Amino acid sequence: MSARKPCPSDVSDDEWALVAPYLTLLSEDAQLR
Repeated sequence: MSARKPCPSDVSDDEWALVAPYLTLLSEDAQLR
């Protein structure tokens, strides 16, 4: 099995480290529609 090619929309580990703390601030009823 070969490795997946990265997509332009992929998020790097550094980007996740920046965004992840903010995701925990969302209320439980916050949903993408």
